[in-house]
Amino acid sequence: MKTWTTLFCCVCVAGFVSAQNLVPNPGFESYYQCPSSFSYFGVKNFAPGWYSPSLGTPDMFNRCSFVDAGVPRNWAGVTNALEGNGYCGIYMWINKINYREYLQAKLNERLITGRTYRVELYFKLSSYSKFAIDRIGVLLSDSAIFFNHDQIIDVKPTFTHVMDSAYNQGTRLWNRVHFDYVAKGGEGFITIGNFSSGEETKSVYLDFSPVNEKLLSKAAYFFIDEVSLVEIDSTVHATALKDTLSIDENDVRTNEVYTLKHIRFSFDSYQLLPTSYPELNRLILVLKKNPKWRVELSGHTDDQGSAEYNLRLSQTRALTVSEYLVQNGVSSERIRIRGFGKSKPIQEGSDEEARALNRRVEAKFLD
Repeated sequence: MKTWTTLFCCVCVAGFVSAQNLVPNPGFESYYQCPSSFSYFGVKNFAPGWYSPSLGTPDMFNRCSFVDAGVPRNWAGVTNALEGNGYCGIYMWINKINYREYLQAKLNERLITGRTYRVELYFKLSSYSKFAIDRIGVLLSDSAIFFNHDQIIDVKPTFTHVMDSAYNQGTRLWNRVHFDYVAKGGEGFITIGNFSSGEETKSVYLDFSPVNEKLLSKAAYFFIDEVSLVEIDSTVHATALKDTLSIDENDVRTNEVYTLKHIRFSFDSYQLLPTSYPELNRLILVLKKNPKWRVELSGHTDDQGSAEYNLRLSQTRALTVSEYLVQNGVSSERIRIRGFGKSKPIQEGSDEEARALNRRVEAKFLD
């Protein structure tokens, strides 16, 4: 008998990167053979630890490939992996066609009753898709599922991540999905894809998107990377959240600039470091407590690289923070982003400590 888990509260906090990830081959780095093109019908186990729970055929991409399945360039688009050399791809929606693809993996161990776990994955719309959609779902179950068709899997997912629009400024970036829940016990499989009907799924046509693959002219095709499921200790994390924040949601004023002290980026990257999450959640609390407020996010870089490059990078960093807010319920209409590159350092010097402080995002609340 199958049992489906229920959603627990979604609170993003840091400090769990050392916890054991129960998802095998989480970044799709391992492969049976270097991929050369898209997968064909009948290929069920497309990567070590991963297989298709239907007749749909997920695809592998890796830097080892010098043909159609390479990284960053491949038949579906141009993008680097979030980490490492590989990622996978699935069709999550096709206009007027019910074809869908899903990913499924057996967890390294079953979940324990009453314990809290965090699920996280990153997804990104392929650059050659002519459509974008607003959602992705995750199912946790106590047994593997399989459907002898390549259409919508008619199962209620554990969690559906729904964005406020099918396309926004961050759609072409790696977007993070995360949620926490308490296990019923015995869950041993994770399945990823779009479980919503065509009527439920919001879509938008992208007339500016190039097309190299015929089927992509009608489709929303997404890359998936860095899937994780780890056990967390909510008591420890609540304490860590309280002790590391620089924003007090009860003492914030409009038209003042706040440096988000715990928002950190790696060098030459727009990807947030895990220590950023508690501060961002407090920022979300401020906006939810003040529903008429808007926020201006300003991105800044360190002194390495050209002025033009750093300007683009700072804008992307502010956009990354914006997307985190949107993914957690803040309307994109309430957010404005700006980039200043390396023109406004807050710490002089060329050592790593100074540069880490200058790689930052600032927030100003507007009423």
